[in-house]
Amino acid sequence: MTSTPWLTAPQAAAALAVSISTLYRWRTQGLLVAGKDWMRKFPSANSPVLYHRDRVEQRMAQLTATTADAIEPAIRAKVAAVR
Repeated sequence: MTSTPWLTAPQAAAALAVSISTLYRWRTQGLLVAGKDWMRKFPSANSPVLYHRDRVEQRMAQLTATTADAIEPAIRAKVAAVR
């Protein structure tokens, strides 16, 4: 059996520790890129969706990464509001 990075929705959800609904929401909101992060198994609108495990993990990391520069203005605003 050969290992493939393309997983079905239930397999991807289990591997990524998210729900199938979360994968669907990310896909429909455009957070996951068609053809790169996900694809249809067959060229049909009703075909099952396959997710590329490594690429989805990378996309999740990119979307959730927050730099100190991004956080600092929000912290300063909260501190200023308290004073």
